[in-house]
Amino acid sequence: MGNACSCCKEGGCWPWAYPKKPNLPNKPEPVDRPKPVTPCLSEVDGILAVCEWGLRVAENGAAHHTDQYDLMKGDVPRLVVRRGQPFTLVLHTSKPYKDDAHKISLVFSVKDATNPNFGNNTLVGVCVGLEPVNGWSASVICTTDKDVTLTVTTSPSAVVGEWQVEADIKSEGKNHSYPCPEPIYLLFNPWCQEDGVYLEKEAERQEYVLSDSGLIWRGTAKRLRPCPWNFAQYEKDVLPCVLEVLTSVCKMTAAHRNDPVKVSRVISAGINSPDDSGVLVGNWSDDYSGGVSPTKWGGSQRILQEYYKTKKPVKYGQCWVFSGVVTSACRALGLPCRSITNFSSAHDTHGSLTIDYFFDDECEAIEKLNSDSVWNFHVWNEVWMTRPDLGEEYDGWQVVDATPQEESDGQYRCGPASLKAIKAGQVNKPFDIPFVFAEVNADKLYWKYRGPCQPMKLLGCMTDGIGQFLSTKAVGKYAREDVTHLYKYEEASKEEREVMKNALRLCENTFARYYLNEEIEDVEFDFKMNDDIVIGQPFTSSVEVHNKGEKQHQVELVLRADTVLYTGTTKHPVKTLKKQLTMHPYSKETVTLEVSFDEYYKKLTDQCAFKLSCLGKVEQTGHEYFAQDDFRCRKPDIKIEYEGCMEADKECVCHAYFKNPLPMPLTRGWFSIQGAGLTDVQFLKHKETVPVGGEVRCQFSVKPKSTGERTLCVMFDSKELEDVDGMLTVVVATAGGAAPVTNATAETSLTETAGEA
Repeated sequence: MGNACSCCKEGGCWPWAYPKKPNLPNKPEPVDRPKPVTPCLSEVDGILAVCEWGLRVAENGAAHHTDQYDLMKGDVPRLVVRRGQPFTLVLHTSKPYKDDAHKISLVFSVKDATNPNFGNNTLVGVCVGLEPVNGWSASVICTTDKDVTLTVTTSPSAVVGEWQVEADIKSEGKNHSYPCPEPIYLLFNPWCQEDGVYLEKEAERQEYVLSDSGLIWRGTAKRLRPCPWNFAQYEKDVLPCVLEVLTSVCKMTAAHRNDPVKVSRVISAGINSPDDSGVLVGNWSDDYSGGVSPTKWGGSQRILQEYYKTKKPVKYGQCWVFSGVVTSACRALGLPCRSITNFSSAHDTHGSLTIDYFFDDECEAIEKLNSDSVWNFHVWNEVWMTRPDLGEEYDGWQVVDATPQEESDGQYRCGPASLKAIKAGQVNKPFDIPFVFAEVNADKLYWKYRGPCQPMKLLGCMTDGIGQFLSTKAVGKYAREDVTHLYKYEEASKEEREVMKNALRLCENTFARYYLNEEIEDVEFDFKMNDDIVIGQPFTSSVEVHNKGEKQHQVELVLRADTVLYTGTTKHPVKTLKKQLTMHPYSKETVTLEVSFDEYYKKLTDQCAFKLSCLGKVEQTGHEYFAQDDFRCRKPDIKIEYEGCMEADKECVCHAYFKNPLPMPLTRGWFSIQGAGLTDVQFLKHKETVPVGGEVRCQFSVKPKSTGERTLCVMFDSKELEDVDGMLTVVVATAGGAAPVTNATAETSLTETAGEA
């Protein structure tokens, strides 16, 4: 129409004008304050036109806890808000708004929806000042000379993602549409009671939604190792990358993105790559050529940014890397999420809820028969949500696992599986509860295989060795919280055994259940090991044999040490000791396997993990004893210090150092430094050769972007020693403001702790 201004298009007021869409300006630049504009023809014609949109980024960001998102900053800010909560928009108009003369409607549509429509809630129309429509509403807060300030409330079950919005205005009997040039990002809202992800406690919302750094535990059940992780959910391209994974990679229908159950299940599929070219390539081969070793990642930022840039899966990840990226993805979308480490984690391949191992006469595992496995540790995620598909008794934390272990409904994904259903043994509930139940509570059985025509002999049964010290970062502090009680009852208790029996009945697996008949034996075995060894030192394992009877016995012993991947797969045999003993009545004897650094160093895997085994046989009675345990050499902790006070927008000099623990020099070393809100990822070469017992040290600078508590992470790798890390938690003050936080109070210890502690 000839008398319409250049920034509007003639049409009808909603809904009659829709879905006719206007063309967007070539260079959109939404700002909070209007810029001087040339009077448009609509001013002469008397039409109320929208000349500019004000997004009130600072005001909305603070109210919605989204002000840290990179999208909210820069020359062209994008608005990020949470569903179910009011936010403010300003229409900068060509003339004063009059309630009796002008009618405004807002039309919202999901940007990536192929055919937005009202039926699936991907298209929503709201008449300003009238009753809510499907939970959406809008009203005028105030008007000035040429500003109309609106408050908009979205539905607490609205679709999450990018939305387009336009204002349809009826003025002087004519209808016109005015698009907002930038999309609005809508997230889940744990602050809204009507949202399915609502969290009641503010401290938990701060930890599981807003915190952009944390700890992920690795190691073994005997030696728990906390490792820092930079979740970086606010950084550049992270939120757009997560949405692209949902839409372009996993082909998730826009209408389903309102449901946290469906969204979390899709995330568990999209973060791995086997069947959909998702974010990460898993690699457990110990050969990481063509990519980055999993132990060298210290956070999710580089992974997600590289994937968003290249659209190709990033190499490589293992379970804790998959979990760290899932935490980043969920928190970016507003889903409360935490990383969980399960020590002695079972991988049940046949769905029997048992883990079966087969050995020969030499105490060597028969790998072709051993399809089940027990990982030293496995890391997955928990996401907080209601479960209307199951019933409110299953609300709360749900297990989601992106590590590609087994297919679920034709894809590598797992969950969400209700913790309450897992604890109750309700293995008939969706999704993937039998698999997770076995990970934390399977019975472990040891068999001697005597050949295809001979019966197998049950050497031992362990009902309490699976699922130990389930660990996550504590709320508000850098410490471990044990959540084992959320997954199962106390081991060997009446409740735990009853749950196991009920689970076995529900799974209807025909694999037989066997239990050892306890017998009184004259000869007892007690397998022991030293579980606090720093890499570079020798270690030992031993077995004490006690003849409690009055008869003499001949005993055959085999002690073995093997390096293993953290998945439990044997990598290299290190040393075997065989011994024949004559046990006189009422005697004791100890046999020790000693392993030197030179014997194990060249056979180490990237987690420095070992499997120590003992097989004993009493010749006269046929009694056999088998025991096996995990062992891991500790790495040193990197100490971090900084000079003066850590202040926003001010460079601060930092130092990182540790002592070389190996009996050999370190060469070709380098440090990586990262910390959300403190610095971009830095890589520093350490050119000097570090002598035996010498100190490895580097100096670097950070420039904090904002105030508050932040975490600085430093990692070190060299040709001879890898996967050394450390972290420091600091409080960033305003420039020239608060007194400096001393290193003594700011430092967070990453010292490994014994599992029994």
